[in-house]
Parts: sequence; structure tokens; C-alpha cells
Amino acid sequence: GGTENVAFMAGMGKAAELVGMNLMKNAQHMETMRSRLLGNLQLQLGKDKLRVNGPSTEAARLPNTLSVGLKDIESGTLLNEVGNNVAASAGAACHSSGGGVSAILQAMQVPMEYARGTLRLSLGPSTTVEEVDKASEILCEAATRQWASSETQAVQAGDTSRTAQ
Repeated sequence: GGTENVAFMAGMGKAAELVGMNLMKNAQHMETMRSRLLGNLQLQLGKDKLRVNGPSTEAARLPNTLSVGLKDIESGTLLNEVGNNVAASAGAACHSSGGGVSAILQAMQVPMEYARGTLRLSLGPSTTVEEVDKASEILCEAATRQWASSETQAVQAGDTSRTAQ
């Protein structure tokens, strides 16, 4: 019972109309930004340090999300370092809380050295080229610092198997 909220219903109808008008344009823009972000990361980090989690073809991926694994990095530590400067979260979407590697990443057979460093990067219809370039720069700098720190710790511990050849 009660009085129906006509203004709310009209507003929702208008919102749905506006979303529908720009749906394809927004999806194409986000896909372009996602591809640029991936390209930047691959170029700056090298394909051996980065693994795309999910479908191998761009067309099969969500346009607004990029899931990547950074080799031998703990995603939580990386996210703490980048703070709120990048729209990212650790692990799989259904496993954002709690420790360890998600069952989803395990089921996808993501190698452990990449699964622990999995980041979900989000893009929106208003994401700009400048934001994508800045985000990739921030992530790459943080990852490079972590790898350098890890190598330093390995050398100090006498483990030369983890140092750059």
C-alpha cells in the first residue's frame, strides 16, 4: 500500500533512457582505455612480469575491468603503496576480503607467483587518457620498487636465485 512515488519512477525512467543512449559509446571508450592501460603496463613492466587474468581475447573481456597478476608481488602491499591514487583492488572480485588467493584464481589455474599479485583495475565512462597514463606510471613505479626491495632482501639473505640475471 501507500502512495506510489511517481517522481521517483519518472526519474528512474529518464536515468535508464540516458544510460541506454550512451551505452555503446561508453563501453567502447572504456574498452579503449582498458587496452591502453594494459599496453602501458606491458610496455613498462615487460610481458614476463605481467599476466592478464581472464579471456585471452580483448573482445571477451569486460570493457571496464582489467585483472592482471604481477609476478612475485603481494597485491595488498602494492595497493597500500599506491593508496587512493589508482582505482584498484586486490584479487578476484568475489574475494576482496580475507587473505590468500581466491578460489576463482585457483580455478583459472593462475600460477601462484602471479595470483598473489593480482590487481583488479577499474575504468569508467569518464576515465581519461591522462588518468590511464598516470595510473600505469604509479603502478609501474610501485611494482619496480617492490621488485628492487625483494631482490635486495634476497641478496642480504644470501638467496641469489631471486636476483636479476
